[in-house]
Amino acid sequence: MSRTRLRRFFRHGLLPQLFVFEAVARLGGVTRAAGELHLAQPTVSLQLKKLAGTLEVALFEQRGRTLHLTPAGRALQEACKGLAAFLDDLEQRLIPFRAARTEALRLAAEPEARAVAARLIAGFCARNPGVQVSLYLADRAELLSRFAAGTDDVYLFELEVDGLPQDQRWSLLHVKGRELARSAALFLRESLLYNGAGKEEGNGTPAGLQRGRRPDRP
Repeated sequence: MSRTRLRRFFRHGLLPQLFVFEAVARLGGVTRAAGELHLAQPTVSLQLKKLAGTLEVALFEQRGRTLHLTPAGRALQEACKGLAAFLDDLEQRLIPFRAARTEALRLAAEPEARAVAARLIAGFCARNPGVQVSLYLADRAELLSRFAAGTDDVYLFELEVDGLPQDQRWSLLHVKGRELARSAALFLRESLLYNGAGKEEGNGTPAGLQRGRRPDRP
């Protein structure tokens, strides 16, 4: 086919207009199509008008309150079936070339917690190879500033509790009131579950780590 004759199909918005037309033709009316497409009825009507203008044919005829496809409309409806099949085939062909979506987890900790953080990250990454974890080390003042700003997903603070063994003086926290990313929620749950080889204390909290208050509060 001549490229000149194809130019009308390269006009902006033609594909969305075809999807609108297909819905109206299949469902038999603008109201039902608007509901399925989550569009306002005037928007659907406008898209149909623009499409008819682009193709230079009448697609529907009004008979009372009912829309009926014209011969050109029926021809376009059949073509839309082929277009949908083409797009579905295209989607399947491109899937292998798309990069897998990688989740990210930002962990921040005090320098003294480097060893604890490394152990938690190693275990978490072994169980969840699709998550990329970054670790930011900073002193408590900077960490509290980042905590207040919600810069990171999870924070690892030292607990200043007399009599608590050194390997248990750490608390995992996240910013309250902000939706927790799936990877962060998974990290918190698994860290508490698997830390200390799954050994639990009497209160049901795995030994080694705790979820507690901010370290600057009692």
